[in-house]
Amino acid sequence: METGMKFIKYLLFIFNLLFAVSGITLIITAAVIQGLYSTYLDFLGNEFLSAPMLFIIVGVVIFLVAFFGCCGAVRENNCMMITFSVFLAVIFICELAGGIAAYVLRNDVDVTLTENMYKAQQQYNVTGHEGVTETWNIMQNEVHCCGVKNYTDWANTTFSHGVNVPDSCCKEYTVGCGSNMILSPDADERLWTVGCVPELAEQVKHKAGVFAGIGVGIAFIQLIGIVFACLLAKAIRGSYHSV
Repeated sequence: METGMKFIKYLLFIFNLLFAVSGITLIITAAVIQGLYSTYLDFLGNEFLSAPMLFIIVGVVIFLVAFFGCCGAVRENNCMMITFSVFLAVIFICELAGGIAAYVLRNDVDVTLTENMYKAQQQYNVTGHEGVTETWNIMQNEVHCCGVKNYTDWANTTFSHGVNVPDSCCKEYTVGCGSNMILSPDADERLWTVGCVPELAEQVKHKAGVFAGIGVGIAFIQLIGIVFACLLAKAIRGSYHSV
């Protein structure tokens, strides 16, 4: 019995080290994705920040719980092992919920982006909405896109006067390069003609899919930890009764 308990204890100790690493991985992954979402917050909405924020919190908790689990395994404390199992179960539920939420939001990306981008277009270059203007310029320059569905969307904005697009739509940026480009015969050659919704949506969907996969994957790995913790707690109780 004692040999078996030591074996389980060492397995649980190794699991907790890996568990701590997974917590750090979760924090880093969530922070990177939140950075992307924060940049385009004007287009995505606050709901897209909820899943990364949840996983950052869960990642921190995982790291602390892993340390707690190591202490419980080393000390062979039955109460600590039971508490550790409960913590793992709660974290499992949170990660599973976060992964599902990320996947569900993934399916709403196109609609959300389209609605918010059309609204944000009307705020471009408007006093008091400098943040929206900067977000548009960053996105169009980095993603190599222009407008919502295509560059002609800018014709319906107060900024455009029916003929202008932001300079960030130009393949070769110069000040004023977007002036009168909507009616220009060589617009297709000088502007990014692809709309920003399909380009940005693809990035967000990919990252959300990876995010959901990591969250759910780590959640199911935790089930192994719960089993080990329960086995060790049972072995500890058995050793108490045999004394």
